[in-house]
Amino acid sequence: MIKIFLTLFFISNFLNAADSSSFSDKQRLLLVVKQMIQDEESIARAYENYILNEKKIPEDFDTLVTDEYLGSSFKSTLIPELSNFSFNFKKQLTSRFIKTSLQGDASYESIYESDSFRKKTYYNTNGTPDDKTDDFVGFKLEDEFVKHMYFLSSTGKFDLLECKDLNKEKYCWGEEDSDDENVIYIYTDDTQTDLLMYYSIDKFKTGPIIINKDAAPYDEDEFKALSRGVLLYDTSAVKYIKTLSSIEVLK
Repeated sequence: MIKIFLTLFFISNFLNAADSSSFSDKQRLLLVVKQMIQDEESIARAYENYILNEKKIPEDFDTLVTDEYLGSSFKSTLIPELSNFSFNFKKQLTSRFIKTSLQGDASYESIYESDSFRKKTYYNTNGTPDDKTDDFVGFKLEDEFVKHMYFLSSTGKFDLLECKDLNKEKYCWGEEDSDDENVIYIYTDDTQTDLLMYYSIDKFKTGPIIINKDAAPYDEDEFKALSRGVLLYDTSAVKYIKTLSSIEVLK
């Protein structure tokens, strides 16, 4: 009788220990999922702050791993080997975590892919539930000027140099003989021969925006991207307003 009791006792303890171990593993994985999302949120914030401060897209991930942005010792807190993030720097991030650790565990995949712990990121599914090769985490830009700067990156090479820089780009800031960082100049191409418009950074949503009257009918993407209602003046002091579909003269 005692032998039977002891046998049952040890079996019960073993099963309880197994359940406890399983619960502990699940809790740890949940913490890892939440930590990875927090890391991705931190990267998204650093990405946006970098564009706002530097007026350009980061060249690579290491550019963000500084005291000013992510911190020079940034890494995944719980599992350092999962810190191998890669970017195409078009508001997208790919982590090894997506392709390895979560596949096959539907419950944790669902948590990771949901918006439960996300504010500045979102999970985008490009593949199938069984193939996440093309999935990525996207960034949500909140600052209006950063959104505008990001738009410029889609119409030309995004690297907002000083206008006095010898390397010419379609967009630049400050006049050639000035250190004024608050004015953006937009040209038709990288030769900087024909100026489309220029404006103070703090006026890009309302104006005034100075435009080249010779650019009419103003159908370039840069004009289309201007906010509805923004005021514009051409080089002859004629006043315009941006409407939903065009740029109209104000009489």
